[in-house]
Amino acid sequence: MQPLIQSETDLKVNVTLVSTHGLWLLTNNSELFVSFLEFPQLRTASSIKLNHVVQLHPDILYWPDLNIEIPVKRARYFPLTFVKPHPSRQSARRTKTRSVTA
Repeated sequence: MQPLIQSETDLKVNVTLVSTHGLWLLTNNSELFVSFLEFPQLRTASSIKLNHVVQLHPDILYWPDLNIEIPVKRARYFPLTFVKPHPSRQSARRTKTRSVTA
């Protein structure tokens, strides 16, 4: 895919955090999360290349060093998922009680 031509009007995007799960980005009007599960090609990139990101227009994030474009919509509406916890199991050991008579 050919990237849009960069111009002087490209908006700067700040990478605020790189974690094992993805990138947090700060644009002019919002904070976005880009998941490494959805975009695995970003996981192996160097931090210098990850930090060089611009917003070509309000709908596109672009990493020129990696030649990767991501729609802002995919970063804004990333799926919030969680693992359902297992129900707690009662211990198989039962405490033995004996009655005490006085």
